[in-house]
Amino acid sequence: MTFPKSLCLLLAMSSLALTTLAGAASPPAPDFSGIWRLNDQQSDSPSDIAARLRAERKLEQPVQQPASATSTGTPANQASSHGGHGGHGMGGGGMGGGHGHGGGRGQNKAATTDNGTAPPDDPPPLLADDSMMNVQQDAKGIRVVLGDKDQLDSQLDGNTRQSLDGNAMVQTHLTAAGLQIIMQFTGDVRLQQDWVQSPDGHHLIVTETWTTPAVQQPIVFKRSYDRLDI
Repeated sequence: MTFPKSLCLLLAMSSLALTTLAGAASPPAPDFSGIWRLNDQQSDSPSDIAARLRAERKLEQPVQQPASATSTGTPANQASSHGGHGGHGMGGGGMGGGHGHGGGRGQNKAATTDNGTAPPDDPPPLLADDSMMNVQQDAKGIRVVLGDKDQLDSQLDGNTRQSLDGNAMVQTHLTAAGLQIIMQFTGDVRLQQDWVQSPDGHHLIVTETWTTPAVQQPIVFKRSYDRLDI
């Protein structure tokens, strides 16, 4: 059977349109492979992140009622009658309350480690080693070497696996915007990274959501990178 030329042309155009739509519906997966250097000027610094943690802790701290409104004069009298013993108890309480101060840092860290939770003044995981990132990615997985120290190997299937030399459970998957890595550490510490690459592939923005038992609300910060090998 012979079809009219107009019908053949229409069928050919329809096939081309369907092929174009199929290609537009499934763009190529983003590839973050490369050597990336932290841009300090465009990134939140460790001091900025620590300040946000302190501000959040202060915001969440319950308002304490005046001592005269919540207690009678008897405990105070008893404390003064015991002399030095009572003073020692108050001094110990002051150290315990100073989580963010250098004087109590060592004691805090030991106490919270014994309880299996992260010290309240600990910095976010990996922050000390992320100034350089060597990223290798293929269709199945991604490898990130941080400052020649920590190495993260993860599959892109969204399943949770042990990584970072056994120090974290890691889940990685591609998103509509780029890449998401979720790391769960001991002590209820969680770090979520959302990677977005610039259209020209020269810059990378990593938005990090740090969940720590020190505060109820996560701390969100940004790290920006420039690619060196292109």
